[in-house]
This record gives sequence, C-alpha cells and structure tokens, in this order.
Amino acid sequence: MTKLNQAAFSDLREIMEEEFSPLLELYIKDSDSRIEELTLYLEAADYESLRQTVHSFKGASSNICAVELSQQAQKIEDAAKEQRIEGLSAAIDALKTEYLSVREELMADLKK
Repeated sequence: MTKLNQAAFSDLREIMEEEFSPLLELYIKDSDSRIEELTLYLEAADYESLRQTVHSFKGASSNICAVELSQQAQKIEDAAKEQRIEGLSAAIDALKTEYLSVREELMADLKK
C-alpha cells in the first residue's frame, strides 16, 4: 500500500524534472534528523522546539505528497502547542513508524 498520494507525487515529479531526486534526498536527510529530535524535545519537555520541529516536518511531508504523515504531524503539533503531553510519546512513535514507511517508498523511488 502506498503512503504517498500517487497522482500528486507524479505531478510533482513532472514539475520538478531533474530537481525531483535531489528534493527527495533532501527531504529524507532533513527528516531523519527531525524525527529523532522530536523524542529529545519531548524528553526535555521543550514543547516549543517540538512544535517548531514537527511543524517543519509536517510542511515538508505535505510537499512530497505524504498526506497521512502530514496529518499525524499536525496532531502532534497541536498537542505540543497546547502542552497536552498525555499520549504524545505514543503519537511520536506512530509518526516515526509512518515516516519509515514513507522513507522506504521514497528510497525505492530514488532507485528507479
């Protein structure tokens, strides 16, 4: 099952042309570090940094057509903004799992 909006992803590939692969590579590189930062900020109770990081991650995920991932990030952003910590750790774990699925799909696309 695909984790990306395939129609939008195909359109993005067509629009970006030779910049498409570098875009995916940058997304993966940035997201790998951002996804790990989320847990560190949660452990430090730094909810503003968590909110800012997940906000950036949400936007980047939306840009590469990972709709579900972006929606999950939005929920975490809202919780961090309101400092609703109950369930936040589990939500971040679920986001990481979803990200790994998206990452796998993007890596497969880069190998085409």
